[in-house]
Amino acid sequence: MPIYVRCAACGNRIPAGGRCTCQAKRNREYDSRYRDSRSKKFYDSEEWRRAKRRALVLDGMDVYMFMTTGRIMAADTVHHIIPLRDDWAKRCTASNLMSLHHTTHSRIEQEYRKNKNSMIRKLTVMLQEFRELTDRGGV
Repeated sequence: MPIYVRCAACGNRIPAGGRCTCQAKRNREYDSRYRDSRSKKFYDSEEWRRAKRRALVLDGMDVYMFMTTGRIMAADTVHHIIPLRDDWAKRCTASNLMSLHHTTHSRIEQEYRKNKNSMIRKLTVMLQEFRELTDRGGV
């Protein structure tokens, strides 16, 4: 029997690790109202799809959850540690791309609203330590 959780946005019951159908609607709404056209074009590009795929393969799991709690969760999204609007040149740089589960990504975005600079420093160090650990075969 599958385990279910509630969608944080709409409250629908969804299988654990799954995505709610309301997410696509939220993404479309965000793209149309808030995201600038250059970023939208980038997220729809093959350049982003390749960079995202590389980051997901490189890390293979939710780096934040592993480094903070030791839990292993599948990653299904990639986070720009330094946002596109702050440094466009780092949009595909491996050291700026962190694999996360979408629920973790939402939590991190909330933390950015509270103290972005502190979170950027924390995530940069965390990703570097994670990759050093995986290079040594510790994960």
